[in-house]
Amino acid sequence: MKKINHWINGKNVAGADYFHTTNPATGEVLAEVASGGEAEINQAVAAAKEAFPKWANLPMKERARLMRRLGDLIDQNVPEIASMETADTGLPIHQTKNVLIPRASHNFEFFAEVCQQMNGKTYPVDDKMLNYTLVQPVGVCALVSPWNVPFMTATWKVAPCLALGNTAVLKMSELSPLTADRLGELALEAGIPAGVLNVVQGYGATAGDALVRHHDVRAVSFTGGTATGRNIMKKRRSEKVLHGTGRKIAGADF
Repeated sequence: MKKINHWINGKNVAGADYFHTTNPATGEVLAEVASGGEAEINQAVAAAKEAFPKWANLPMKERARLMRRLGDLIDQNVPEIASMETADTGLPIHQTKNVLIPRASHNFEFFAEVCQQMNGKTYPVDDKMLNYTLVQPVGVCALVSPWNVPFMTATWKVAPCLALGNTAVLKMSELSPLTADRLGELALEAGIPAGVLNVVQGYGATAGDALVRHHDVRAVSFTGGTATGRNIMKKRRSEKVLHGTGRKIAGADF
């Protein structure tokens, strides 16, 4: 049976425990998935923190090149990723193959362009002074993605995060973990340095909770249930949080 592990600091890391992910249409067990917790989250956040300075200082053109490369690899593997997504979620293969996975590839292409246009602004005050703004990455980001359309939703978070110079720990829903594993693998194949994107599998109450309350996480992007979103906001009162919860209601708190 296929085993899905964590991707931490460029390495495929086995779990201490595993759970099964199943095909919702047939009940067939698809894979054994590593169940991460505080220990794995600590490792992943430490790797992302260590990778951040070098990644943030990489020239924008180089980050854009790597984003395009990852988008190209996704595009080259659409049939495989679409089949995994359909098996893991029950989404129609026509939809995953023709819409959702190609759109995920486009997300990296799009933000490869955006990151090269993120310039600060300058405001003349008088003949001797200028006020100016800088656009800078914040650091390690916690990306928590839901069970529905998991691959595309994950890339909506990963692509802008990495393109703009941040590093990330991605925690997918335990209901649809397969394609996030492939994303972590393809990111390394694209040449994205170890530690820039880490993928920790597991349950929200263990891996997810440990991630969003970690003291070295500087921003959180969460998509999921309203109750969970409220809990995250309580734990991250002084931090940057972008959340999309029930009924498509999104919020940003800084």
